Amino acid sequence: MKLYIEQDKDKKKFSLMPCWNILKGEDKWAAKMVEIAELEKLEKCKKKQKAAKVSRPRDEEGTNTEQAVTDVVGQETQARKRSDGIKKVKENHRRGGAEACVEAFDKMWAKKEESDKEKEKAKQERFIAALDVDKEALALEKIRADADLKRADAEQKRAEAEQKRAEAKLLKQEKDIMLADNNGLNPAQLQWLQMMQKDIVAKRLGNQV
Repeated sequence: MKLYIEQDKDKKKFSLMPCWNILKGEDKWAAKMVEIAELEKLEKCKKKQKAAKVSRPRDEEGTNTEQAVTDVVGQETQARKRSDGIKKVKENHRRGGAEACVEAFDKMWAKKEESDKEKEKAKQERFIAALDVDKEALALEKIRADADLKRADAEQKRAEAEQKRAEAKLLKQEKDIMLADNNGLNPAQLQWLQMMQKDIVAKRLGNQV
């Protein structure tokens, strides 16, 4: 801001304050400010040398020149030291950034491993749940198969009972025919009775064979 005010001849308002607030703490800007300060010092030193040449006798020029050269060398050395300090700050900043990246990567990897464990756990739980569902389905299928088998057995027993009842009924009818009283029958009825009796006897004899 001081540099802007010194260079601003029109006295205009500084309109880049947001940018200044962001950049004023950067290492590059700090190095530039150091460079500008060193240039200003060198300029002041040159002005002092010129003033000394005008005001002092010629026999003092050599001493003043040597002193100026010594000051310039000292200032350059100081500038190099400051530049080295800035380099160290940058290097530490880079190292700190690398360590931060490694730390962030470790945290991200730890989260990924935890997420993978949760996914694997959920997968196993789904697998176990599917097995339980399959077991329940098999149990229900077995129950249905047993019920079907019982129904088939009941149907078979019912059919056997029906057959026995039919055979018993037929046997009773055949018995009635075989033991029927033929007294009072007309010739046609007697003929039918005799024919039925013969059929019954033939059938029974055939079943025995």
